[in-house]
Amino acid sequence: MSIVLFAAGPALASAQTTTASTSATVTALLAQLQALQAQLETLKAAQQKVNETAQGLQGTFALIKELRQGMTSDDVAALQALLAADPSIYPEGLISGYYGHLTATAVKRFQKKYGIEQVGNVGPKTLKKMNEFMKEHPVALEGEDNGKGKKRPCAIVPPGHLIAAGWLKKHDGVRPIVPPCQTLPSGIVKKLGTTTPPVATTTPPAPDTTAPSITAVSTTNLTATGATVIWATNESSGSTVYYSLVSPVPTSGTTTSVGNTALVTSHSMALTGLTASTTYYYVVSSADAAGNTAMSSEGSFATAALPPSDTTAPALTAVTSTSIASTTATITWTTDESSMGKVYYSTTDPVPAIGTALMAEHTTFMTSHYVDLSGLTASSTYYYIVNSTDASGNTATSTQNSFLTLVP
Repeated sequence: MSIVLFAAGPALASAQTTTASTSATVTALLAQLQALQAQLETLKAAQQKVNETAQGLQGTFALIKELRQGMTSDDVAALQALLAADPSIYPEGLISGYYGHLTATAVKRFQKKYGIEQVGNVGPKTLKKMNEFMKEHPVALEGEDNGKGKKRPCAIVPPGHLIAAGWLKKHDGVRPIVPPCQTLPSGIVKKLGTTTPPVATTTPPAPDTTAPSITAVSTTNLTATGATVIWATNESSGSTVYYSLVSPVPTSGTTTSVGNTALVTSHSMALTGLTASTTYYYVVSSADAAGNTAMSSEGSFATAALPPSDTTAPALTAVTSTSIASTTATITWTTDESSMGKVYYSTTDPVPAIGTALMAEHTTFMTSHYVDLSGLTASSTYYYIVNSTDASGNTATSTQNSFLTLVP
């Protein structure tokens, strides 16, 4: 009996060891399962946050059409939220829904950053780039505005990007920057633990203190009474031309000037009302969006001379009568320049002095003339002369001709 008891001792100890090992494995697996469930709940919360975001302002940017300064709308608020996602573009970060000076300046910074002409309005090119930018920064309603219970738009980072291994691997492990207006789901915060995601700073960009560079200043389209001044700048800026009959050109007071506040890099300003055969002196000036102003050195040009006065009367040729009937006829002729035409006619020879004879005319300037005569007497001889006057008032008169009306 003692032998049986001696043999059973090791077997019992082995069974107890196996049971303990299995229990530990089960406990470990349960712990891993709980961790996976927690991670799944976190991801579900993040996805729910994204879904709520999409529902919050669904279709916002599909509604944006040609936004410009002075407008007030929810679209403008969404635009401001998107700009505020990058503090270097919109350091003020004001989400007011009003498209004012700060928003226009931020739009110009956005346009400059992405190589778009800096006009300060949201047109098709800017809108296309913003929609691309929005794929990484969807607009959602976040937080509360001054405790009034009204949420404001915020260009958020999809929370899942902060923990998703695939996304982080694609971006070399660098987490996206979280804007100050975004509140992360508690599950994401818990998952991150002591690792704080990078938060956008609000350090404003260095102020622009550099004036535009003015190049290629010249004049074109010179006439007796006008000229066009053209030049280029290395950044978008306004256009002003100061001009005068004296040198140096004054740039203040009563100096004559023309200008345009549109911000462009290729400038063209037309000068009108000038005096013929006269020398004019001018300088050009351009100011950028920050108010930095550059001025060119002085240039000059001479207007063209007036064309010589026209003192030559039209030359009359091929004077004849046609389409003769018992009471009507047509007189035709040509001139070497555009002019008006008159026909003086009478049954007496010679035709009475101009002003007393019968007269028919056309007042259109042309070179091929025809004038219809009516109310004539049948079987009668009529005498006529033609007269043409050009735009300068020079008049030519033909020799006398005649025709015989038909028998009825």
